[in-house]
Amino acid sequence: MDSAPRMQLIDGATAVIRSHAMQRLMALVDRIAGHDAAVLIAGETGSGKELVARAMHERSPRRGKPFVDVNCAALPEHLVESELFGYEKGAFSGADATKPGLFELAHAGTIFLDEIGELDPKIQAKLLRVLDGIAYYRLGGSRKVDMNVRVIAATNRELEQEVTVGKFRSDLYHRLAQFQLKVPPLRDRVEDIRALAEFFLEKQCRGASFTPDAIEALEHYPWPGNVRELKNVIFKVAVNAPR
Repeated sequence: MDSAPRMQLIDGATAVIRSHAMQRLMALVDRIAGHDAAVLIAGETGSGKELVARAMHERSPRRGKPFVDVNCAALPEHLVESELFGYEKGAFSGADATKPGLFELAHAGTIFLDEIGELDPKIQAKLLRVLDGIAYYRLGGSRKVDMNVRVIAATNRELEQEVTVGKFRSDLYHRLAQFQLKVPPLRDRVEDIRALAEFFLEKQCRGASFTPDAIEALEHYPWPGNVRELKNVIFKVAVNAPR
């Protein structure tokens, strides 16, 4: 394999890939991007699941249409349904105007549901109906909403275990997992560490470089926060470096 990292521009972000593992993953993305079935991306926090989802959207026939990313873990529990599926004016206190949901905003494109395992059973049931192509109602609405959207979901949990213990719907899991991708943690693709570190450093300090000892230290650290942690560390190094 060529030791030079491969740079791939994905919706304004750059994917830096050197390892066999990531090259195989992106090749798989290429093969399934043209299908319209749901995709489930598994991987640890910070490993690059959203970048993989964006790559799939950009290589699909839906390229150029909306890509709506939703962090399910960041949505307040009492607002999840209204955010995803929208609401009509007067549906609840504070609903002063009709608001389309995120699924409607993603019409003709892709919706990326990050941390899908955080959704409660009620929302899981409604999502399953949407995946089955059944029109839904906004909160407080009487008109059905039809939408055309591809769903890509991601999780840092073991969803199969969540299904076993009853925390995640089995039917929804199997509907989402028509295609499954696994993003390996950074510690399992050491070849990418140097390439990523140098890429992040160059963005902050053009012309700067690492010593061999620094590269060795980076490659031997386990990076529990994965690429996100590496990026933050390099940013701090660059900010504090002598000028």
